[in-house]
Amino acid sequence: MKLGVMLLHGMFGGPESWQACGTRLQEKWPVYVPELPILDVPYQEVGINSLVGYIKGMLDAEKIERTVLCGNSLGGHVALKLALAYPDRVAGLVLVGSSGLFDRTDQNAPRHPSREWVREKIKEVFFDEVHTTEVLVQRVYDTITCPEQARKVVRMARSAKHENLRDELSQLRCPVMLIWGADDHITPPRMAHEFKRCLPQAEMELIEQCGHAPNIERPREVTIIMERFLDGHCSPQSANGDTVCKVPDGPAFIEVRDLRREFDD
Repeated sequence: MKLGVMLLHGMFGGPESWQACGTRLQEKWPVYVPELPILDVPYQEVGINSLVGYIKGMLDAEKIERTVLCGNSLGGHVALKLALAYPDRVAGLVLVGSSGLFDRTDQNAPRHPSREWVREKIKEVFFDEVHTTEVLVQRVYDTITCPEQARKVVRMARSAKHENLRDELSQLRCPVMLIWGADDHITPPRMAHEFKRCLPQAEMELIEQCGHAPNIERPREVTIIMERFLDGHCSPQSANGDTVCKVPDGPAFIEVRDLRREFDD
């Protein structure tokens, strides 16, 4: 049975946000790091369900029968929705500061945000301000000051708020790992505890001195937790004796993108 480990980024992130984790994980597992078309679709198609359809299409195209979905923020929300819609295709979930239960859309955003306003908002994402780079500030600023893209950002935020999954989480039966920054101000640690209450089978790890994107701020710790989770749950046999999550023997292969080559370019 073909297994893939898929890493999903958040709203203003990209595949590079999983660079360090993916490079380590690909030594043992097939790793897929898609660039989610969050804002690169027509306005009417922007939303959580559109992203779920995109990932489902990728699984079908790559003939990935089962996947462990790992998502940060919005990426975790997409992973949850896909696991609920296609439980037979998801062998496990790793939720990293995931949305899905809590919406913190900024209702007081200025009509014409300045770079400084953007910079301050990005600082809220991280524990360590070193990650608030000018490149990131400029990218987000360019996005939200483009009228067409700004409308899409608002539509995606509304979709995420509408798709609250609290009443559906009890349907999930796959293993779940919750990884949270102890200093996350976007989806606070209390939301990790709320996920744990809704998902009794879930394991949970809090990382100290870490904000909303542990995969960026503390990739070593995140990777160690993910490896332990994968080793523990991606076993050849399920309870009924069926092969459910066979890790391929021999060198892992990268079918969507070679992370080291991609990030060295």
